[in-house]
Amino acid sequence: MLPQRIAYLDLDMRKVEVKEVPEEITRRFLGGRGINIYLLYHSVGPETHPLSPQNPLIIGPGMVTGLKGISASRCNISGKSPESGLLGDSNIGGYFGAFMKRTGIDFLFITGSSSKPVYIYLDKERISIEDARDLWGKSTTETDMILSERYGPACQSISIGVAGENLVRFACIINRKKNTAGRTGMGCLMGSKKIKAIVVNGKEPVEPEDEAGFDRLMRGFQQGLKKEPLVKLLGEYGSSLLYILVNRRIGMGRSYNGLSTKFPGGENISPNILKDKYYTGKAGCYSCPVSCHHKYRVGEIESEGPEYSILASFGPVVGIKRLEAVLYINDLINRYGLDSSSTANLIAWTIELLKRGLIDQSVTDGLSLDWGNEEAIIELIHRIAHRKGLGNILADGAREAVRYFGEETGRYLLWSKNLPQTDPADLRYFPAYALGDATASRGPDHLRSRPTWESYRLSEETLRGIYGGDISANPRSYLGKGRVIWWWETYLSLFDALGICKLIAFHCQPGLIDFAFFSELVRCATGIDLTAEEIFAVGERIVNLERMFLVREGIKRKDDFPPQRYFEPLAWQDGLKPEEKDLKLDRAAFEGMLDEYYRLRGWDSEGVPLSGTKERLGLAR
Repeated sequence: MLPQRIAYLDLDMRKVEVKEVPEEITRRFLGGRGINIYLLYHSVGPETHPLSPQNPLIIGPGMVTGLKGISASRCNISGKSPESGLLGDSNIGGYFGAFMKRTGIDFLFITGSSSKPVYIYLDKERISIEDARDLWGKSTTETDMILSERYGPACQSISIGVAGENLVRFACIINRKKNTAGRTGMGCLMGSKKIKAIVVNGKEPVEPEDEAGFDRLMRGFQQGLKKEPLVKLLGEYGSSLLYILVNRRIGMGRSYNGLSTKFPGGENISPNILKDKYYTGKAGCYSCPVSCHHKYRVGEIESEGPEYSILASFGPVVGIKRLEAVLYINDLINRYGLDSSSTANLIAWTIELLKRGLIDQSVTDGLSLDWGNEEAIIELIHRIAHRKGLGNILADGAREAVRYFGEETGRYLLWSKNLPQTDPADLRYFPAYALGDATASRGPDHLRSRPTWESYRLSEETLRGIYGGDISANPRSYLGKGRVIWWWETYLSLFDALGICKLIAFHCQPGLIDFAFFSELVRCATGIDLTAEEIFAVGERIVNLERMFLVREGIKRKDDFPPQRYFEPLAWQDGLKPEEKDLKLDRAAFEGMLDEYYRLRGWDSEGVPLSGTKERLGLAR
């Protein structure tokens, strides 16, 4: 698996150069998200426009992506974000990353832009730029089918849909029917370079350096995985299971753009109905022992999914109460290549602005937008993808839409660092969740730090053993939660650097995968010896370099807070329990949490990494 190799592809010059990743860089950043941020940090600056040819599109599977038995299918796609103007980074599962590893190319670094539509082809022998004019204008599903027929069963592709072609700022990138690099607009960056697709054709499986040691490690891991009850349920339901846990049992799902956490009449939005009535089979990622993806049929549509984020975002967040409509939208946005989180949040925000009288029907071109109006919401999705009317305004992303409608409207959008909130959860309920979303390097995002063990009712003694300090076992307490996020951010960055699915981290008890496990995994896979402490330092290094990127773009403490709405009680009080009616984040307590987090990170009071921190992690030069 070593040395790792980077293919530098210049679309302007039509030139390809392959270089090896120095072993020192591999030891310090591993792969995937780690090496992606290293490459990005050293190739752009504040002066780089996200849609300029100089902004690179970086594609990096994880260090162990392609190995069997550990859900190692993940790949990070990075660049300067067309959506936020800040850090662009998105993670995708499926099959593409594993098959890219089979080509012997571990990273693609693409600069320049083509004057006509192209796709990029990789196999063991060659890297070429091919004409894609016949693919331009086609959906991601059609593109995948055409390329699969053209190159055969050993090929996998990622592609953009009409949204990416039209430079919708939150366009995403798709593998197969639903595997998505969703956040921060990497599909827009791909579209700006006129790249319709990237095809990898790899026949020879990736093999570990120490096959016997790797097999022993996997046997122990899979035995432990079978004992995890939530993992078994994920295999049955997919991530839609979280709708039962978050929206119903805990009761912290967002409804109506965060005006409420209740969704009366929404019983049809149900993972049980989804499983019993619509699922037709499984469609898991490469070599995954969980296999949480499912195929479904509704009417004439045969598709895959939906993930929890789509079920909850296009259900309660926009007010749709009919599951069939959500399943239709799931297929539609994947074909268009639209990020579900930004699309749903912007639509919900627009509906609230209409209700408040901050915009009027003249803006909507006659579209009768309202909570739960399926026909109008679906039509607006079409208009966003094709940049028509109101859709054209929203297609420029949250930052530009707020400028267009007026700064006052921004207080009703759940966003920070120019990005709408990824997860459809209400952050008032768990302060640690709120801090994690607020400090996330790509904008408010649960996949950078979501500390799910907050809801596992672990003892304070157990928590002290995990985190190395005093932590309250009460998920609504602020005590020690800065330490919790410091730990989880570091921990999850390693899943991205290695290429492992985070659903295992979120839904397994502590101990199945720890830093010692990562150490042994890296040794067996690559032959590199890193201690558990050195592995932890890799995670710290990744998080700190991402922060250095943000600081260079002007991000400071003021940008590490949740939206103002979470510091106020829920606006709609109907149906709330007595203890929920005054529930809100405490600003002074949040400031204290943030101070603790900064101290553990080794940052100053404004969130800027200290010189000593950069020296310790080898980031000073």
